[in-house]
Amino acid sequence: MIALRCLVALSGWIALAATGLPETSPARLVVTSLFLLGCPGLAAVVLWAGESLTRGTAGAARLLEGALLAGAVSLSLTALVAEALFLTHTFTLTRAVLILAVVCSALVLASSLRGEGRRAHRVAAGKD
Repeated sequence: MIALRCLVALSGWIALAATGLPETSPARLVVTSLFLLGCPGLAAVVLWAGESLTRGTAGAARLLEGALLAGAVSLSLTALVAEALFLTHTFTLTRAVLILAVVCSALVLASSLRGEGRRAHRVAAGKD
């Protein structure tokens, strides 16, 4: 789970670095598209659902559910950021990716803090 969090947090910054490539570069298109279509939602799903997506007997069904939810949330967050930038007449791909990279990093940080708080609470509750 830690590796997934690190990958999601770094993905935004990798996509931001890819925006420095020439506009016609296939690498720029692929990296930024994959980030915008998956990572912001995955960061949000990891925060709210956590490890519950991978637990239980219906593992494949839960993974599919998590993937679909992550895609839908990613599209929603990307649309909200793009719309806000369009309404303020400041839209560029670099700005949109920067904002979403910050959001992803903040969500991943919040999920890691939330996970540590849960473990500390369980350990303290078990000692009583």
